[in-house]
Amino acid sequence: MVFPEYTEHPTPATVQTNQSEEKGQNKRKGKKTDSSVPKRSKKNDSRRKDGSPDDWAGANNERSPLPAPPRISLRDLMEAETKLVFGDEQDITHKSLASTATQLMCQAAEIGGPPSGPNLSFLPQIDKWLDVALQDANSYYQQKKYATAASRFTAALELCSKGTVFEKPFNADYEDICKVVSFVESRIVACYLRMKRPNPALLHCYRSIQLNPICFQNHLRQAMAYRLLGNPCEAVRGAMIADYIYWLSGGNNRHISKLIKLYWQGLLEAALSMEKNFSVVFTPWSGKPSINIIDKMEEAFRKLHPAFTDYIFTDPRGGHLLPQTTDWSQPSSTKSYFLTLGFRTRNDGDFLHKLLHRRSPTFTGQRSPFTPPSYRDLEMMFEIQGKKILPVLDFIKCTKLSVGFSQGSGIIERLQYASVLGQLNRFREHMHVLQYTLAELAVAPYLQDISPSDTELLLALMADTMDTLEGKRPDQERVWNAMQKVEAVKEMLYQIEETYLKKKALRATRQQKAKEKKALKKLSLRSPTTPPQGQLNEVTDPQPSHPIRVLICCSGLSFSDLLCLALLRLQLLLLRLCSAKDSGLTHLKHTLTALLVHLSHGWDHPGPLSSKSGELWNTLT
Repeated sequence: MVFPEYTEHPTPATVQTNQSEEKGQNKRKGKKTDSSVPKRSKKNDSRRKDGSPDDWAGANNERSPLPAPPRISLRDLMEAETKLVFGDEQDITHKSLASTATQLMCQAAEIGGPPSGPNLSFLPQIDKWLDVALQDANSYYQQKKYATAASRFTAALELCSKGTVFEKPFNADYEDICKVVSFVESRIVACYLRMKRPNPALLHCYRSIQLNPICFQNHLRQAMAYRLLGNPCEAVRGAMIADYIYWLSGGNNRHISKLIKLYWQGLLEAALSMEKNFSVVFTPWSGKPSINIIDKMEEAFRKLHPAFTDYIFTDPRGGHLLPQTTDWSQPSSTKSYFLTLGFRTRNDGDFLHKLLHRRSPTFTGQRSPFTPPSYRDLEMMFEIQGKKILPVLDFIKCTKLSVGFSQGSGIIERLQYASVLGQLNRFREHMHVLQYTLAELAVAPYLQDISPSDTELLLALMADTMDTLEGKRPDQERVWNAMQKVEAVKEMLYQIEETYLKKKALRATRQQKAKEKKALKKLSLRSPTTPPQGQLNEVTDPQPSHPIRVLICCSGLSFSDLLCLALLRLQLLLLRLCSAKDSGLTHLKHTLTALLVHLSHGWDHPGPLSSKSGELWNTLT
């Protein structure tokens, strides 16, 4: 299990100046804190339930690794979840038609927060048939007959779809209708969550967020549904967005904010404990780090997690947030982190290399961008995107508020994944992915600043997603499919360029080796007595079969040296066989001696000799 740590990293000068002061405070308070943690006193437990950021963060020394904050127990997590998701139910009653509009106040009545959703007391008069349906559904809910209540709320939702929302429908505003419908959807979600049925609950969560994205409890219900489904990464993101939306909508109750942060932290711990293929370290840093700083971050990661160093990725964009150090009301005190991921095997994370070296990366794995993919290609894309790419991208964005909706953010990749599901006839999963994406696009403008070009892309994505859900314009190409084709062409061009550069480098290497070989050959022809070290003495010979030339080539000696050795050998042989008194042999001995003297002075051929010696020389040669 890996927990986000404050690892060793370079810190700005403004942070370093405060370290000695913080270190002194920790030293003065260290004795009391250390004694309270192991005993787990009631006082400490109550502070943990309140979710104090000071209790979570521990010491604030950024340059040294800190011990992990106290873990959020499952009991504390469930208590926080129950208070946040179901804390308003006792106040949702429908005693009479006159009080219905006042009673239909969305969420957070028990825990003292502002209405997180539609304040229906300021809306026009609700239609009487809708009010009767809501009262009937709520009565079953109070009796804990959640299945019947869900069917009654679904009937009320059908009335809304027919236009039965307000008594004067022609004067109704679109936003007012969305608030009422979102409230009905949220009640259906509550019924399914009570029955522990997260799949249908999640589908209605998407719709409630699409209709009213600034209702913080809609995001909390979504987080609970993801937790029940075993998808803690999306649950973490839902809790983080809920905390931010609560502050953005004017919530100022510190107790609610701490409770949401407590829930956020517990879900983050669960997400980290479930990851087996990679480990993570959060490094606090403001600004854009240099290459040297990123190298130091990755080196610190290798020391902390040596088993996850086959491939290491550091998100260069930063902007990751942790609940321990996040205070939306004070942006200056909120710390931003860089995320470093380390994988057990390189194959699990090497696709992230494109995030660093591609302006618009694509991870589809489509082989040919000009032909429709085969069924086998679709299955391969389904496996790669669903089990390898999207889980990692979901984890990267689960602690990042503004992820955008361009390629590499997870939105475009999920829409492309939905296209693959549609072509594989997985229509239920296809619908869930499209609803999820539409909810993400609906809340995106509240989480980040959007440029005009991003606005056009956002509207195009939302329009195409709605058309796909409704089955409209099936012959028209969707935005994400067009982007996929363009990026597939770019990827093909990148591959052609890389192949060309590799072949060019290989060709240059071969040409260089050929030039060196030619130069060595010329050098060996000019000076055969001194061949280069490690090279054979190669001499071109028009008659390689001549024994004298073969002997010269093999020995590396000149003709004079070989002749000198032959004459010495012959002189020794004559001395052994003949006596020195024989005049003919004596003359031959003097002739050989003269030849040796001439050859020792470096002559290639002997000087003028007698006719008899010349005949002997000719005979020897």
